[in-house]
Amino acid sequence: MDEISLGDLQEKSFRLGTVFKPSAPINREDLFAGRTPQTRDVLDTIAQQGQHAVLYGERGVGKTSLANIISSRLRVREPGVAVLAPLVNCMTADTYSDIWRRVFEEVAFQAQNRRAPITLERQERKLLKEYTGSFSDNISPDVVRRILSGLGAHGLVVVILDEFDTVAGPETRAMMSDTLKFLSDRAVPVTVVLVGVADDVETLVANHRSLERCLRQIRMPRMSYRELEAIVNKGLDTVGMTIEPSALDEISHLSRGLPHYPHLLGLDGGRAALDGRSLCVRDSHIRLAIKEAVQDAQATIRADYSKAITSSRREALYKEVLLACALAETDDLGWFYPRDVRAPLEKIFGHEYKISAFSRHLQAFLETEHGPVLVKDNRSARPRYRFDNPLMQPYVLIRGLAASMITNADIKSMKERLTAGLGELF
Repeated sequence: MDEISLGDLQEKSFRLGTVFKPSAPINREDLFAGRTPQTRDVLDTIAQQGQHAVLYGERGVGKTSLANIISSRLRVREPGVAVLAPLVNCMTADTYSDIWRRVFEEVAFQAQNRRAPITLERQERKLLKEYTGSFSDNISPDVVRRILSGLGAHGLVVVILDEFDTVAGPETRAMMSDTLKFLSDRAVPVTVVLVGVADDVETLVANHRSLERCLRQIRMPRMSYRELEAIVNKGLDTVGMTIEPSALDEISHLSRGLPHYPHLLGLDGGRAALDGRSLCVRDSHIRLAIKEAVQDAQATIRADYSKAITSSRREALYKEVLLACALAETDDLGWFYPRDVRAPLEKIFGHEYKISAFSRHLQAFLETEHGPVLVKDNRSARPRYRFDNPLMQPYVLIRGLAASMITNADIKSMKERLTAGLGELF
């Protein structure tokens, strides 16, 4: 048993809550782990004049966390260079003017609060005041060019537009695409980074083919096991704790490539260890963390899970089929076929199952009564499915473990199949 005073225990328990953040993106450079290739691609794009970037991928893979640390990485990479990196969130009803007004408001705020080492000229301050005030509804691409050109003369300017996928208006998307090409053609010294949920750039950016020369497409896949383990190790090391390899392995293969769960299980597992007066997180602590995670998961996840498995028929197999879907072998975008569900379901029940025995369950998971917890790919010649909310998949596995419907060995077997299929990713 580790020697630890009550005061140290309380202090470390509090600090665990500051380094593991399951409910919010990372906004501190010292807590960011992994994503080396994607970070390098973003920084390399910024270094190329006339280039812009689109950062896209599934919900929950850490796109916003990467966006949050761009400015600090730039200051390390370009020491002595003034960096101005306004980051704004887009909204459903946003017009083109709405988005750029918020960008200019953020620029003015950072300058006024001395967060940016850039001294604005009188003309630049005047333009910012005009286009965050009386003229804010009439922002054109040429206004954007003039303001950004002035700012770019003083240092490195990167405009980050997060959640761009939420913008509903096709006109707004089209104008933003035109602006990126306009800025590139006129060699304006600024980089715009669009961030959004999408499987491909085509669904995120209008007229993307006309932007191929100036728009770098950076896909954020799910995290590798090594990256997931780095999140846990980095967080625990920050508070002076360690974790057994087997416990770390369990977290990584439960998380299914999503950083939310290393944060959640790292937090709960670390606190379980401290409750046992241990500075090392062990398998027993992760088992306690799994039980805690069932309750700590987002309310919407818990509610959607309950809705998906609830049935008035005793013999219904919704819980088991949903668990088999979570165990199914997938491609790197999370898609699986009905045949991929069959083997996990047979493992759960211990006898053979035909696809026809659970195909109606898959259909039910698409509909209102039980879902939609799955979505169907209508572009595929053969029916294939994936979880509507990626965070649901690990939660289903955690519920299966907590209810003793599956074992760690079952998930370990799933990990080995994925590793064999995806090679170097893991």
